[in-house]
Amino acid sequence: MSERGKRLLQALSRLILQLCLVVLLAWALLAMSPLDPINGYLGGNLFGLSVEQRAQLVHRLGLDQSVATRLWQWFSALLQGNWGFSNLYRQPVAEVIRQRLPVSLLLLGLSWLVSLLLGYLLGLYAALKQHRWQDRLLRRLAWMLAAIPSFWLGMIFISVFAVGLHWLPVCCAAPIGVMFSEQTFWQFIRHFTLPVLTLSLVHMAPVLLHTREKVLDVLASDYVAYSRQHGDSDGTIIRFHVIKNSLLPAVVLQFGSVAELFGGSLLAETLFAFPGLGQALVKAALAQDTALLMGGTLISALLVFAGNAMANILSETLMPGRRSQQ
Repeated sequence: MSERGKRLLQALSRLILQLCLVVLLAWALLAMSPLDPINGYLGGNLFGLSVEQRAQLVHRLGLDQSVATRLWQWFSALLQGNWGFSNLYRQPVAEVIRQRLPVSLLLLGLSWLVSLLLGYLLGLYAALKQHRWQDRLLRRLAWMLAAIPSFWLGMIFISVFAVGLHWLPVCCAAPIGVMFSEQTFWQFIRHFTLPVLTLSLVHMAPVLLHTREKVLDVLASDYVAYSRQHGDSDGTIIRFHVIKNSLLPAVVLQFGSVAELFGGSLLAETLFAFPGLGQALVKAALAQDTALLMGGTLISALLVFAGNAMANILSETLMPGRRSQQ
């Protein structure tokens, strides 16, 4: 088998192992959850439910079976392409994911791109202004943003820009009464600004600090000193040496932080009432909707694995220094 085939086989084995561990952990957490799945299924309306009706509902939902039996039944159905039925949304899990995943991917993609651009440009600027007030200000800003929970920053934005100034809407991915695909570009910008800004500002901090250190390393390198001795201007050095050697590590770091970004999107979608997969996952966990929770967990695990795999591929193929160290 070729080297590339071995790497692909290792990656697939790692993916299958990670998915199995995620599924087992999710089922274990559900089994230990103190929430009542019957209460979640009925939306908290347990008062009119008799003992016989509750027993029938428990049997219909399969809750009278052991956790291992339910896990095996769910896994067997998944192998046949059946993701299960969502008791919360009263429709197949695959349909819930199909409707909500595009909005989540759009929010994640925009936040990923904006945080990368902001973090890299500000990190580059901070390094070029080393030890000046701009550098100190940006570093302290990055440390502060890295310590702020995304939901708290989102609440501040809602209070200021939506409630106080009335510049932006307080919720939703589209105006109320308007389909997401039918809104105008301006409405799209208005509704996505606060969620994207919330996620981007929190997750740009690591990129900013990492880029600053990387740029300083490049500026202190021998080839930059050699370039200066030959009369190259600062602009030439930045274009041909600094950006070339500092942008790719920032991209790799950003791909490796997809898990943190996805975790932040769960809270952001809930806070801004975005009809995405993250909001559905939170509702499914509270309502003990096992099928939907497991389906969303698998999709999120695949997204995180894809981000980590992309970071590994870029670092091993496009960063010769790292490859030689390995």
